[in-house]
This record gives sequence, C-alpha cells and structure tokens, in this order.
Amino acid sequence: MKRIMLILLVAAAMSAYAQQFENESEFYVKTLPVNRIYLYNPGYRIDYIRQDSSIGTLWAPAEWFRKPATMGKVVYGKGNEYPYVSFFFKNGVLDHFRLYLIQNKLDDSWGDMGSEADYQGKFPSPDTIPTIEF
Repeated sequence: MKRIMLILLVAAAMSAYAQQFENESEFYVKTLPVNRIYLYNPGYRIDYIRQDSSIGTLWAPAEWFRKPATMGKVVYGKGNEYPYVSFFFKNGVLDHFRLYLIQNKLDDSWGDMGSEADYQGKFPSPDTIPTIEF
C-alpha cells in the first residue's frame, strides 16, 4: 500500500512539474503607456512613456500593420488604461507589438504632426526590426 501511494505521489509531482514548463510562454512582454500617437501618411509616430518617465519615440511604417503576421497590430478600445503599447520579445529580440488605442481621433491621445514638415525620412524600412528603449 505504501508503494502504491509513493508511486502515485511521484507521478503527481512529475505531472505538476511538467505542466509548469508547458504553460511558460516563449515571449517576454513589456507594456508601456502611450503619451501621444500621431497618424501620418507613411505610418504612425508613437510617443510612449519610458520607465524613467521620459518620452520614447517609435516610428512605425504603415506596412507593419497591413498583414496579419507583421510587426504591428492596432487594437481599438476605450477605458482608463488606453492608450498603451505592448512589445513582445522572443529570444531577446522584438518580435511584434500591439498598439491599444482609442478609436476617436478627437481624443487627447491623438496628435497632429502638421502637413508642412517632411517626416518620410524618420520611418524605417518595413523589413527593419526597431530598437525599443525602456
């Protein structure tokens, strides 16, 4: 009887230990609030708030959002937590990101870059992996 209990206890411990590793994600996610988002013809300028409360800027070309399996995705919603951005890292390299935005462009989170300045040179090539500073 003791042997059976010991075998059952070991089997339960092994399955719990295996389940722990099965549930771990291969991604590391970093979520930061967005200070302001600017929509421009070639894409978005995303001003996010870093951990030290300074502003970081990500220039995201529109091509990153056009297909399902690309670098960026926009999710619209409303609530006090919006807007924010989540960066997904795989093996220490940025894999993709999601922008959680308020759809109403009249919201204070949306800014106007103006049509006079030329920002085309700020946007990286669509096949570039951006560097994010926290």
